[in-house]
Amino acid sequence: MLHIIALIIAILATSPLAQALEPKAVNSKFRNVIVLTPVDKSGELLLLKDVGMVAFFSRLAADQFAIRWRKSSGSEDEFRVAPLSLTQFESAFLTAQAKDEDLAKVYVPDPAQIPAVIGLQMQQGVKAEQARASAQNQPYIFCPDPLIRINITPAAGGTPSTRVPCAFSFTSMALLINRINQEAKNPTVLKAYSLQDMVNFLVEQSGEDAKNLVIATPIEVTNTN
Repeated sequence: MLHIIALIIAILATSPLAQALEPKAVNSKFRNVIVLTPVDKSGELLLLKDVGMVAFFSRLAADQFAIRWRKSSGSEDEFRVAPLSLTQFESAFLTAQAKDEDLAKVYVPDPAQIPAVIGLQMQQGVKAEQARASAQNQPYIFCPDPLIRINITPAAGGTPSTRVPCAFSFTSMALLINRINQEAKNPTVLKAYSLQDMVNFLVEQSGEDAKNLVIATPIEVTNTN
């Protein structure tokens, strides 16, 4: 579990400001990261009893949770979810927590990504049991190592830009790396980083890679209905 906004402030308090992106710049990296969260019939965010606020990082994660929820709660009501950005979810949680300091929050990762996370974490030196537990309890972001810089020149002219891609999807990043490695002298590998690891990187780095890093959303809004 992670409070992105709160964590950024905590890290900045112990890190040299010259080495950090501004909090707004860090938050912007997650503004387009879409998650699903439970809502009631009117579309208002729903706090689940004995669970709290929940963010699902895939439709599959939401569907599997809904099955378990109905069994444990005995409810036959429709389990509704709605998309919102991760920063909006975090803001809503902090607002709700101000009224109930014991309010909990759960991030539910995409089950389809768990095997890849476990394998990559083990390659990164994490023991199998710890890798399995971490992969099942928090979402991970896949990034190339070394980072890949993609230069983009607008077709109609304009200012060129650079993007440093990462994603919650193992497949999309693996395909990108396979293409890069076909012509690379030194092969690029894929690594899995927790959300907290990613926030730490963004907060502690002031270089161009941190500024240009783009995290692809795990959920496309057009696919959530």
